[in-house]
Amino acid sequence: MEVRQAVKDFNLSLCAILESHVDVGKLSKVCKVVFRSWDWTSNGGCCDKGTRIIIGWDPAIFDVMVLAQSPQVMHLQLVFKVDKRMVFCSIVYAANYYISRRELWHNLSMHKGFVGNKPWCVMGDFNSALNHEDSSMGSSSVSIGMREFQDCVNAMEVFDVNRVGFQFTWNQKPKQGIEFLDIVKKSWETSVNGVHQFRVVKKLRLLKNPLRSLLFKQGNLHHKVTSLRSKLDELQQKIDQNPSNLELRAAESSTSRDLQEASLDEERFLKQKSKVDWLRAGDMNSAFFHSSLKIRNHYNRIDVIHDSEGKLYEGDMVFSAFVKHYEKFFGSQGDISLTPVPELFSKVLSPQVATQMVCPVTAEEVKKAMFSIGIDKAPGPDGYTAGFFKGAWPIIGNDITSAVMDFFETGLKARSMISSALINRRLCREGESLIIFF
Repeated sequence: MEVRQAVKDFNLSLCAILESHVDVGKLSKVCKVVFRSWDWTSNGGCCDKGTRIIIGWDPAIFDVMVLAQSPQVMHLQLVFKVDKRMVFCSIVYAANYYISRRELWHNLSMHKGFVGNKPWCVMGDFNSALNHEDSSMGSSSVSIGMREFQDCVNAMEVFDVNRVGFQFTWNQKPKQGIEFLDIVKKSWETSVNGVHQFRVVKKLRLLKNPLRSLLFKQGNLHHKVTSLRSKLDELQQKIDQNPSNLELRAAESSTSRDLQEASLDEERFLKQKSKVDWLRAGDMNSAFFHSSLKIRNHYNRIDVIHDSEGKLYEGDMVFSAFVKHYEKFFGSQGDISLTPVPELFSKVLSPQVATQMVCPVTAEEVKKAMFSIGIDKAPGPDGYTAGFFKGAWPIIGNDITSAVMDFFETGLKARSMISSALINRRLCREGESLIIFF
């Protein structure tokens, strides 16, 4: 998720993503979001499980040709457009087992014959230390894998370029975010009298203050991400000078986890506010969501309007034009027929399907409808997204189900009831959809 941020921060013109695990069928969608106007390629076509190497580049800077590829390496030819300089580049993601890496060492050695004495850059994850000092804990002996790696480097007649920046880049995986189910469970156990729909609406309202307090404790998400990123950079610079300091490494691992959690929280927050639910990767911490939010707010506000008589309304008086229009529109009297013309309904359901559409709603249907809603969809009037209901379903599922079934049995819907979204998604057994408008 940090790819877009790294490209921006370091003004990159070429970027390689290793161990992506992206399914080949989803590559195009993901890469268009991550690389945007850049060109890209991958070795997904020759990988057994997910894509191992993805490469993106700025077409205004390079002309790129893929010379050869395998599951462990992609060989490229880069031509700089400004002066037509040419350089060969090999992006490596080596196998975990040293025996499997032997195929890679042979591939690189053979490619040396093609490259000759021309400029050649080999980079990536070799899954093997070249020297003792490449491991943070060091090593007392040369392993078979290390020796074979050294032999390959000598055969290719290349040398290890002095590093710049952080040397040891392995980090722990982030946690799954803040646990909120205890808060939901405590509020949901509150005794509320009334029909099913009323009890659900009341409990959702009771939950708002505790959840707002939880959000408040997180502080300003944007400032939090910026602060953690600066802290992580500082820690990594200290580790670079003192790699054996275990306290620094523990602090770096914890800060890295906190940064990833905060970045994910910020992304979700901006997605919900901007009501952009079609992005799945990239764009994290970018100005895109802020721009989307501003544009949406602009579109949702009407500053000036003319009524049917040409009278101009501005600012706070705009609402008056709408009120007068609909008062006249809905309040006018005229000839109204309660019998629709036959041409109005050109398609009708068969009696068999129509009967199934009005059959009793089951608990399984309600849950299926809820879990078919995307978690990033915009929240309804109550402010809760589908992601909340899915995450808290073990606690609130029975009450939500009872409230929805209550609507279908009584035909009455409580104001701000979440069942609107579920009712609109009810599916009959023939695959037809029933849409109810409120």
